[in-house]
Amino acid sequence: MTKRTMLLTLLAIFVLPASLVFADVRVVTTTPTLADIVRQVGGEHVKVESIMRGPENIHNVSPTPSQMMKLRKAVLFIHGGLDAEPWVPQLIKGARRKNLQPGARGNVDVSQGISLKEVPQRGELTRAMGDIHVYGNTHYVLDPLNGIVIARTIANALKRTDTAHAEMFEANYEAFTQRIREMTDQLVTQMEPYRGTPVVTYHRTWPYLRDRFGLVKIAEVEPKPGISPGPQHLSQCVETMQVRGAKIVIVETYNSKKNAEFVARLVGGRAVVLAQGVGAVAEADTYERLFEYNIQALLAAFEELGIEPQNPSVEDVKNNPEQP
Repeated sequence: MTKRTMLLTLLAIFVLPASLVFADVRVVTTTPTLADIVRQVGGEHVKVESIMRGPENIHNVSPTPSQMMKLRKAVLFIHGGLDAEPWVPQLIKGARRKNLQPGARGNVDVSQGISLKEVPQRGELTRAMGDIHVYGNTHYVLDPLNGIVIARTIANALKRTDTAHAEMFEANYEAFTQRIREMTDQLVTQMEPYRGTPVVTYHRTWPYLRDRFGLVKIAEVEPKPGISPGPQHLSQCVETMQVRGAKIVIVETYNSKKNAEFVARLVGGRAVVLAQGVGAVAEADTYERLFEYNIQALLAAFEELGIEPQNPSVEDVKNNPEQP
């Protein structure tokens, strides 16, 4: 290298914008949900790709050679941890990157710090229970406040990887946290009159969303997790809904809407397809819009079916003196 070339190179480093000098952090995530949180925290200094598209069942992905090559180019691999994604070990093995192996610096498990629901008690884990998760329910992204915990883990990983932009990552995290808290407060307020409304769910995808927004599960379309329902079990679901006055069956994008509609129709209710993650439906294209879509879908179904609020607000009582 000549002195002139060296001087030009040094000049470029000091004069060009930092975004052009420092390469973006290449990140691969398992899901579009995690990819969106990475984008919001990482901003312009990350390049992120997701293995999944969104509508699929997170438990049943088959890694392809092209996905393994995608991961091989990553600096960070961000995943849900636990036993949510049983296909991850095969994906990592195919990528052949030491830095992305479990326990390595580039392997980021966002389940850290999450308070899990439905954790099996000792002695409960048998095949007779169906497709149950060893560590507890893995669909924790469906509580928006867990998204803040996830974003903290992601921000820390990005700050370790790209120290030059650590302050920006932290600022983005703080802004994300504020947006999520404000959105959650608004949606909880909208759902408050319906707190305690009984619903049937198809799979055990929804405890985090149900608990955050005040719904009560009374039955599941699946007789056991991951097991297809037969006529007898569907009849039992219908009977339970009739006894409890339930009208809503919540179903994922990848499960049988036909079964869900069959049960709902027999009680004069509705099957409501909710997004189990970002990208599951077109409208749920960001983490915030995932919850906005799901809550609006539920509220629309309540209105359509004439489901009465379980807990009318103080304002409602003032406006309706006959309300007890």
